[in-house]
Amino acid sequence: MNNLELKAVRQGLGLTVAEASELPAINVSKRTFQRWEDGTRSVPNDIDLLFFTMSSHYTLVLNKMLADVERVTIYNKNDKTKPSTITPALPFFHTFGSFQMGTECPHRTYWRIYQSVISHLILIGKITKLEDSAQIPKDFGIWKWLKGGYEHE
Repeated sequence: MNNLELKAVRQGLGLTVAEASELPAINVSKRTFQRWEDGTRSVPNDIDLLFFTMSSHYTLVLNKMLADVERVTIYNKNDKTKPSTITPALPFFHTFGSFQMGTECPHRTYWRIYQSVISHLILIGKITKLEDSAQIPKDFGIWKWLKGGYEHE
């Protein structure tokens, strides 16, 4: 992984440089992380592997959420190719604490990955509503991931 790829993945996951540098698996100074990103130091293999793993989690969650949102989206009766404005309302957890309460997941990186996927789904129009009081439907495949199951299906 080169410096630009590291920066792109970090930003895509919604992490600041400070947050990324403080991840338990990294725990380096903010300045060290900045040097990896500006290319004055090469990205260590273990950092490459960590961000590859986080990217893999992102892809897994995105695919599960896309499939589940598609399954529960109501389509226009006159044109089955056009979704109506009725898509599931999903939560956007403002804080890690609210994420923990809503999902019982203790992993800060999972919160960031979830938030990044939700932002992606809003940006591409797959979901149209976010509500503080909404809950992730219990039949969504993301629950297995939130409980520690990491499986490609």
